[in-house]
Amino acid sequence: MIHFKTILCPVDLGPASGRAANYAASFARIPGATLHLLHVVAPPPTVEYENATTTTEVIRLIEEASYHEMQTLAEKMKSKGITVQIEMRIGDVHDTIKQHISSVKPDLMVMGTHGRHGISRWFMGSVTESLLRNSPVPILTISPQVKGEPVFSRILVTTDFSDETTSALDYACCIAEENRSEITLLHVVDDTNMALSIKYDDSLLERARMKLEDFVPPDVRDWCKVSTKVLEGSPYQTIVRTLQRLKPDLLIMNIHAKGMLDRALHGSTVERIVRTASCPVMLIPQVKAKAKKTAHPGAQA
Repeated sequence: MIHFKTILCPVDLGPASGRAANYAASFARIPGATLHLLHVVAPPPTVEYENATTTTEVIRLIEEASYHEMQTLAEKMKSKGITVQIEMRIGDVHDTIKQHISSVKPDLMVMGTHGRHGISRWFMGSVTESLLRNSPVPILTISPQVKGEPVFSRILVTTDFSDETTSALDYACCIAEENRSEITLLHVVDDTNMALSIKYDDSLLERARMKLEDFVPPDVRDWCKVSTKVLEGSPYQTIVRTLQRLKPDLLIMNIHAKGMLDRALHGSTVERIVRTASCPVMLIPQVKAKAKKTAHPGAQA
């Protein structure tokens, strides 16, 4: 199975941190797996503080308080039998996370989101887009709408039939096998750019349905219930409506250079999906199309 032994979870110690850490821990239950909790202290602007308090002293106080919170969070994870390492860094949040990805080489990064305020209070604007669209490792995002403990009974996977999107199904099958999940595979026929809003005819839609059925490896159906859906409309709006109707426990999507999903995730679309989704969203980058298959993922909590 896909290798999930090193899990990186950047936390800003806000309300989203506990949710993200719980999901990260659910993937770190296998023997030999390690959960890396990372907190970055961004230096405050250089200003004049009352009582001659220096910027250095302010950073020191922030570090001390943050370290105490990190220790508390780590102990909570350790009580679940998880091997945990905590890291504290000072610097630019985006650059520090990228450096940590390079040094730790995680198999998965888990991040909490803060609804309409962006991906945590750290990540805003172009930084958000860069992390989500250009991460070399899969990212699992946890929105405020996600409630309760980690469960992966129902998994929704989107595909546009490109070669890269087979990796999304690989990850879904890995998690489904460990958690006895059901998988729904969704293809959206993007009709938003069609001249005069002409709809695809039934024969084209039927061919898409047949292709989607063929997309599932036969052996997967031997142990997993897999259903397929072909829908027309705006990819973003259709995915959101499908989430509301099916209420899956996990949405898995590929991000790649070309195709429908690239258009679907253009600009702020990916941010809207991960902010508002009522389930975790796992984004698989193109570089993971040939993911190493050597170990089981985290079991259901």
